[in-house]
Amino acid sequence: MEKRKTKVLAALIFVLAAGFISIINFRNTSAPGTSARGNIILDSKEFSKTSEVVVIPPRKKVTIVTSDDANWDSIVPEKMNKNFRGLFTGKRKVSLSPFAMAQYPVTQELFEKIMGYNPSHFKNENLGDKYFSSCHDENPILRPVETVTWFEGIVFCNRLTEYLMKKSDCVYYSDSECKNIYTLEDSKARIIPIVAQSKKGYRLPTETEWEFAARGAVYQNAQWFYSFSGTNTDGLSDVRNIKNTLFTDKNLDKYGWYRGNSNGMTHEAGTKLPNAIGLYDMSGNVWEWLYDWYDYDIEDGKVDNPTGAKTGSSRVLRGGSWFDPAYDCLVTRRFNNIHPYIPHFYFGFRYCRSL
Repeated sequence: MEKRKTKVLAALIFVLAAGFISIINFRNTSAPGTSARGNIILDSKEFSKTSEVVVIPPRKKVTIVTSDDANWDSIVPEKMNKNFRGLFTGKRKVSLSPFAMAQYPVTQELFEKIMGYNPSHFKNENLGDKYFSSCHDENPILRPVETVTWFEGIVFCNRLTEYLMKKSDCVYYSDSECKNIYTLEDSKARIIPIVAQSKKGYRLPTETEWEFAARGAVYQNAQWFYSFSGTNTDGLSDVRNIKNTLFTDKNLDKYGWYRGNSNGMTHEAGTKLPNAIGLYDMSGNVWEWLYDWYDYDIEDGKVDNPTGAKTGSSRVLRGGSWFDPAYDCLVTRRFNNIHPYIPHFYFGFRYCRSL
């Protein structure tokens, strides 16, 4: 009888312990920065640096309330161009729904697998001794894809969705009824894609999602106020004013590739330190195309999952690049390109998906 009681008690302890561990695991996987999906496997091959992280956990919605710009005054002077102050300024109340984001910018290897070609300027056959002497420990096919248009980023997201999910999960369409999936032919014709908001497939991040993720995804956490993604400026110095322009920064050297340390080229994704939620290269390496039409007027008030201006000609890029000085790699630095159909060797992208 005593042995039976002992066995029952042991079994009960095991069940309780297992349940407790499950709770811990559930809580862990519900935290920003936890893994949403491992590396992509296509045709039995694993593609490195293609994992995703949770930015806003499932079944949760985040609201960010801002009241003024005072926290930026020590970094970006008050009279500085508003393009250096980001989207979370003024008297705004911004709500964002759950989403996961690629941990790294899209690599040349993955882009070529999905699209069938590699448009990058900094690819193997174009690089000489300058690259290999300074990047001998890097994998060249894991550099970010660049020299891509905004339209190609849209097509990539649809194709990736078709590979990994269902065709019906695609986000972008060429018709208002969302029956015809957006294709490379549509992009060459510069057809503006229609977005199916309810779909869970891969897509370009919105500008608000990107900045929220780059700033660490925990509102009012210390990293939320950092000037670069993952770190502050060295000595908390002004980024740019009449007397001083921040071209180099010792802290940024550890977190991103920019003009001060890139030796004039892109580098393998993820070779610098990540930000608070494990995202790499959010400051530097390549500018990242985002979905939004560029919005010149960031209005105060309540906004829910904003997607930029309703119409326009310029699409948003964020993050800075290997080509740019430190001040262009600010997490709050807004940039746009009026010709989203023209590629440049410092333009790349990363994908995300709604959860």
